[in-house]
Amino acid sequence: MDWFSLAAGEECPFDPPRVEPNPYWDSVSQLAVSTLCLLKNQFYRGHSILIYDPKHVSRPDQLTADEWSSFARDAHVAVKALVELFRPEHINVECLGNEMPHLHWHLIPRYKGDPRWGGPIWTTTREEMGTDQLSAQVRERTLEDLRSAIARAQSQPAV
Repeated sequence: MDWFSLAAGEECPFDPPRVEPNPYWDSVSQLAVSTLCLLKNQFYRGHSILIYDPKHVSRPDQLTADEWSSFARDAHVAVKALVELFRPEHINVECLGNEMPHLHWHLIPRYKGDPRWGGPIWTTTREEMGTDQLSAQVRERTLEDLRSAIARAQSQPAV
């Protein structure tokens, strides 16, 4: 499928219902207007995507102000949970859509020792980035821990 067909919402794999299980992510939690998914490749430990669910859109300007606010609140909850669980030195929140034109954020915990510390991960090719697949047991435990962190983040008042 080409980018323009995907952007038009034709057979978009990010539109609900999404195929799961799949080789790319595991759904962690349904938030107010989005789904948090932990990527299978954990080269950057905690790397997740937050996918907008109510309708197919490819850019933030296609949302109303209220829809955008709801999506931003979901991102806030997800980032708080990721920071609590993974304890990174920093976290990147990136909305690209260059490959998959369905509105989503990459949430990428960053660590002082990571190979692209101090720069964006996107300047590294997929081949250079490598892969890090968690064992089934570690992955299940990570998903459980992240779901618990999401619940705690949702129960905290916004700052």
